[in-house]
Amino acid sequence: MARPARSILWRDLGLVTGVSLLVRLGYFLLNSRGNPAFDYLIMDSMHIDRWAKAIAAGDAGAGVYFRGPLYPYLLALIYKASNSSVAAAVLVNHVAGALTCGLVYLLARQYFARAVALVAGLVAALYWPFIYFEGEILIEPVYMMLVVLGLWRTARALARPTTARLLLAGACLGLAALARPTVLAFIPAIPVLFLLAGPRAATARTTGQRLLASGLVVAAALAMLVPATVHNLRAGNAFVPVAWSGGLNFYIGNNESSDGRSAFIPGTKAGWMGGEKEALAIAAAQAGRPLAPAEASSFYTRKGLDWIAQNPSAAAALATSKLHMFWEGPERSNEKYIYFFWDRFGFGRVPMPGFWLVSPLALAAMIRLWPRRRELALLYLFVLCTVVGVVAFFVVARYRLPVVPVLVVLAAWALVDLFQAVRGRRWGALAKTGIPLLVCFAVANASYPGFLKKRTTHIAISHYTLAGAYLEHGDKSRAILELDAARRAFERAPSRYYANIAVDIYLKLGALWYERGRCDEATKALRQIPPADPRAQAARSMFADCCEKTGRIAEAGRAYQMMLKAEPGNRGALEGLIRCLEATGQYDEADQARKQLEALEPPPSPR
Repeated sequence: MARPARSILWRDLGLVTGVSLLVRLGYFLLNSRGNPAFDYLIMDSMHIDRWAKAIAAGDAGAGVYFRGPLYPYLLALIYKASNSSVAAAVLVNHVAGALTCGLVYLLARQYFARAVALVAGLVAALYWPFIYFEGEILIEPVYMMLVVLGLWRTARALARPTTARLLLAGACLGLAALARPTVLAFIPAIPVLFLLAGPRAATARTTGQRLLASGLVVAAALAMLVPATVHNLRAGNAFVPVAWSGGLNFYIGNNESSDGRSAFIPGTKAGWMGGEKEALAIAAAQAGRPLAPAEASSFYTRKGLDWIAQNPSAAAALATSKLHMFWEGPERSNEKYIYFFWDRFGFGRVPMPGFWLVSPLALAAMIRLWPRRRELALLYLFVLCTVVGVVAFFVVARYRLPVVPVLVVLAAWALVDLFQAVRGRRWGALAKTGIPLLVCFAVANASYPGFLKKRTTHIAISHYTLAGAYLEHGDKSRAILELDAARRAFERAPSRYYANIAVDIYLKLGALWYERGRCDEATKALRQIPPADPRAQAARSMFADCCEKTGRIAEAGRAYQMMLKAEPGNRGALEGLIRCLEATGQYDEADQARKQLEALEPPPSPR
């Protein structure tokens, strides 16, 4: 009997991973060949890329880790072997994603029948946010693989708690924590898990033996953190187990300006996304003295806790909002706008499962399976710990992604239960699962209308991102088209939050039109630059030159005067003003301006 069962297991695994790889290869071909932003890295992706390239070049950095170091070191190995190829790194991500789908099957098979495991594996294989994020230089694909591997090995250890199984389970969870420390929120739940759960052999063990077994898992997990902890101790003379950004992220998600989903510190320019140096500088400015990374993390944590203590009602309302955002269907971005790039360079028109479907199915399953909660304690506790860990900070699609494999397992059970109830005409069983499903579906997807209203702003940001990618590749014609599309989207739905990027759009668009001699279009864009903006001087220079070329001499003169008001010694502005004054017959004023020009230091020699 064992041999046929193992044969079926391998056949199912081959089907799940085969489908996963096939779909991912199709997306990789579309994304790498059609998406100009495929290798155009921004924000977190840029940070990880630069860190990995520094490691590959032999400069791992001497400071305390700001983020988990595992993925940047892995990426450095990939870069060394592939001449810094983004495509090679993305392919590795897709392979990790396919392995995750196989692990989802194995995790489901540990608790449920073969049909549920197969459905779970295939839903994971087709879950489009998995595929999308695997196409980015981000931690999530490798992190999720390690998390699901750790959960599966923990389930195996619960079933038969040998020393080797317990240590392996802990080691996998510890590796996941080196990629992203948020999985450490699950570590305190492991003793509870071993006390509550324990199918088959584990049920016969005493309480002391179960606690000892859980201690081995926890010890193995923490042991994997030792290299990072020792590095941080040497670099910063402080105890930082993995990375110091936790305090910063806690404050970002818990302050008077937080909306629960945006990653910026109050008082910074809109859209700032939390770089390491900027975070230290802000903490030092507010504390009145330089702070070490560990001190900065504690500083931000205290600020977040102080706000919660001083504003309990507002904090409770914010936490409730974040809890709803965690379970709702829309995928909220904090880098590239997910829907724009998936629809344009992925399988946007192919119906594929997303959180809008998995979330209500999983919630309905958790309600129906509550009588089996001790047996399924691993799944329940991991979901609970992940919810708490994400809601404590801020909620975006990437941060809730690691819990999706477990939710997929539960959702698969609900799908199979509904199918079997309909097939067997068991209407009572159908109602027991179907009614909670309808309620959860309505709650999880009620925010879609409001979410879709904000798409115009996100679309504008996406066109702006594409323009940056085209400029990096030297395609200025397409960059102009994308910038113009971004401009139109902003003007349809102005947003104060993205006002700083809007100015950059106008400046780049004006500069590109100016470079092409299209002065009418250039002046329309450059006129939008606010006078107080640091880039206004460059905009005025192009604007004044365009006005001269199109015969608007008086307007050009006023622009040159504004330039001189901001920078009295600007030789180019004085020369332009003299030309305008002479062209309009104001010779006395032109002579005065010429005297100012002559009083300036002579320009440097051509040599």
